[in-house]
Amino acid sequence: MPFLLSSLTILALCFLAAGNRQQYQWEPVTSSAAYPEGYNYPVYVFGDRMVALNNGAWLSSNGKDWTKTELPESGLNSAYQKFVQFNGAIYALGSLTGNYERFTITPKILKTTDFRKWETVAETSNIPKRVFYGLVVFDKKMWMLGGFDGSRYHNDVWSSTDGVTWKLVAESTNWSPRNAVAVTVFKDRLWLFGGGVIDGTRDPNPNSRNEIWSSANGIDWRREATQISEDGRYVGGSVAVWDDKLWLVGVNRGNEFQSGVLSSHDGKKWSEMKAPWSARGAVAVWSFGGKLWMTGGKSSHVENGEIKFVYSNDVWAMSRGE
Repeated sequence: MPFLLSSLTILALCFLAAGNRQQYQWEPVTSSAAYPEGYNYPVYVFGDRMVALNNGAWLSSNGKDWTKTELPESGLNSAYQKFVQFNGAIYALGSLTGNYERFTITPKILKTTDFRKWETVAETSNIPKRVFYGLVVFDKKMWMLGGFDGSRYHNDVWSSTDGVTWKLVAESTNWSPRNAVAVTVFKDRLWLFGGGVIDGTRDPNPNSRNEIWSSANGIDWRREATQISEDGRYVGGSVAVWDDKLWLVGVNRGNEFQSGVLSSHDGKKWSEMKAPWSARGAVAVWSFGGKLWMTGGKSSHVENGEIKFVYSNDVWAMSRGE
């Protein structure tokens, strides 16, 4: 019996050591990138370079050194609209003036392949004129989900093979009308995370911010989860796929900015980890070189009785622990 206990103890320690080697570790890459502090902008990967679209296009091969190109502004407002990487190019799907209370969208479609100039794909298109929608590439098409058109929210789905001609795939899905900004593709399915309405607007589905939905065709959707955490207070987060998992980065609890990071193998059960970077939301998150990367974001706090916003441009990378 003593030998058996000793063997089990050794075996348990071996599993513990193996588990420790699988832990994830964040490391700082730079405390201040060359691009401006900001939030709600994307970073894409083209070959051996990363491309940040933040007040222009910035290129980097290591995440620390960023060089600005001569690419001019497209007119797309990434706080309300989405760029998309598609068929070897980055597309700017229209331009916007105004804000969510009153806006005008010009449906001109642009693309760039060299990050120096924009090429006009079409002067006009039938892209739905809305903001706060989800946009993702799936099944060799661009897909647009939900969003707000200035007067009402939508729960429809559109697709396009060129960014110019858009086809209505589903007029009404079984997830409620909402802002649907957090979408991705995972295990050959479309995934929609949370979403809701603008603060102050009547919310027909107060739990929508905690829901997770998936679909294999954009028409038939199943609800994968009704809340991410046990207390149901996690809201928002930027979504990525890395290490064969779904990741929500910059997830905040309730109305408080935090440095929350959640991961899941199936979208149903989620694990939480603490990140060493400061609390924030609306970050850019992407995978590159076998690591998960994060930059940007914003947070807020009350100072002298007034709300003060803080914006970031540090860069962090997460890898599997040794």
